[in-house]
Amino acid sequence: LPLGGIVFITGPSGGGKSTILKLMEEQCTALGRTVIDWDKLRSACGNEECARDAERPLIDAIGTSIEQTASLLSLVGLGDAFVILRRPCELSDGQRARFRLARMIDAASAIPNGAVLLADEFLATLDRLTARTVAANMRRWIGRTPHTFIAATTHDDLLEPLAPDVLVFKGLGEVMEVVTR
Repeated sequence: LPLGGIVFITGPSGGGKSTILKLMEEQCTALGRTVIDWDKLRSACGNEECARDAERPLIDAIGTSIEQTASLLSLVGLGDAFVILRRPCELSDGQRARFRLARMIDAASAIPNGAVLLADEFLATLDRLTARTVAANMRRWIGRTPHTFIAATTHDDLLEPLAPDVLVFKGLGEVMEVVTR
């Protein structure tokens, strides 16, 4: 896996992308790498996010300073004044996905040696223009960090903005192609 790089796993639904992510998580954990899994942050209203931050607006829910929080929320497209004052459970599904991504980045930022960030169905709930913009921001952020970001999705439109270092196409059955830059 590229340190400070992106792995993009794509292919049809049911092709095995999630299985590849699980195997990568197991291998990274076995090698002693810190893994931050998008699915483990996937809580929404009534779950972890609302239970932990029920009365806290986004601006107070992540980051260690106002500057860091504003930077994190802007990176994922949640920097609007009306949004940063909302609580996590008041967000739309797409906004929750982006807040989850901000939490993932926040957690990774605390790991100086680098972490492996896993995101299954990455940005699948967003409109495609917003998804492409957030994906491009992830490419810029990863380019400045020691972290490895692994994203899996059926949406090939994220290939260009993510500009992955490793591209994995997982087709149906045994079909799999791996291309590195």
